[in-house]
Amino acid sequence: MKIYTGSFTLKHKVKALKRILKAFIFGEIKLSELARVYVAMLHLERYLERLNSKKSDVTLFN
Repeated sequence: MKIYTGSFTLKHKVKALKRILKAFIFGEIKLSELARVYVAMLHLERYLERLNSKKSDVTLFN
């Protein structure tokens, strides 16, 4: 897996915050874990975006 060092887009940040807020409300994460989870969610959102774009590229060519 490649690690991209570019900055995260506003879309990545908003989606990550939505995921964190939902997890926080349901008690899946604690207040002390927010910083660590936020960084992880940002990477997840970037990965999902890349994965979905590759999937749509494959669909277009088939």
